[in-house]
Amino acid sequence: MENIDTLVEYSDVAIERGGVKILEGVSFSIKAGEMVTIEGPIGTGKSSLFKTLYADLPISGGKAKVLGFELGDLRKRHIPKLRSRMGIVFQDFRLFDNKTVSDNLKFVIDSLDFKPLCDTDEYIAQVLERVGIPGKSGTFPHMLSGGERQSVTIARAIVCKPELIIADEPTGNLDEASALHIAELLYSLSQEGAGVIVATHDENIFNNFPHRTLRIQDSTLK
Repeated sequence: MENIDTLVEYSDVAIERGGVKILEGVSFSIKAGEMVTIEGPIGTGKSSLFKTLYADLPISGGKAKVLGFELGDLRKRHIPKLRSRMGIVFQDFRLFDNKTVSDNLKFVIDSLDFKPLCDTDEYIAQVLERVGIPGKSGTFPHMLSGGERQSVTIARAIVCKPELIIADEPTGNLDEASALHIAELLYSLSQEGAGVIVATHDENIFNNFPHRTLRIQDSTLK
């Protein structure tokens, strides 16, 4: 019987894009409260692997289960339900530049019909303090540094308390101090019970925190 704490379970998974093989024989699992990094040079398939986790790219072979959903049999109408239980941190931020930081988070709260236990503005202030950018509620993204914008993307990802956090190269464009802050934040979220999976080509920054490392090599996961 599958452990109820197992959030991700891949077994001999193959991934293709445009008919071209990207990865094969991919087998790994992630449990609640665990941080896992997927390491490898740029262009080795980390982003493609991550796209399968949130059903933006179908698997082409093997078996994969994420948050109880069998990806090989997943119907399009079930994808929003899958994604509502995860938080995704994109390397290129993908924030609404015409909305304040607060409104970026409110958009997610409203979309998922999430009900904070306190006033929404108060709750957002708590989340922003949690990610290290208190007092930025009314600021627009273009007014923030790269590290601050990445903190906003993490705030957006965790604002509805997801079970699984997926972070694709979250430190890739940041200076060392900002990168260390983001890595520490992701680790702390795993310690609070979320499963955290991070794609990175920067092996050193995450070595400061206990985690399990998987590496893409020869088109598979080692």
